[in-house]
Amino acid sequence: MRKQILSLAVALLIGSTVCMAQNRQNGKADREKRMEQIVADLGLNEKQAKDFKAAMKEMRPAKNKSNERPTREEMQKKRQEIDAKIKSILTDEQYKKYQDMRKKDNAKKKKKAK
Repeated sequence: MRKQILSLAVALLIGSTVCMAQNRQNGKADREKRMEQIVADLGLNEKQAKDFKAAMKEMRPAKNKSNERPTREEMQKKRQEIDAKIKSILTDEQYKKYQDMRKKDNAKKKKKAK
């Protein structure tokens, strides 16, 4: 009986580890798919799409020199800088649509977090 329980526990542990590893691999593909969807929704031309993607990549939180996550203030400052870049890339109409999309996404995240 003990062997069966131990075998089951090991199998569950291995199975959950494999599932988690697969989710990490799909994260990059999901981000790229989402980025393509945003580009299509905003109707960006090739140059705008290239510049927009580059600006969004900058936003990914990078660890600082001491190998820690940036502080909230650092992230807000970075967000403002990137937002200014995005505003210069997009037309006024595209930027307004982008802001609306962000608000909807943030609302979904807040609702999901509850």
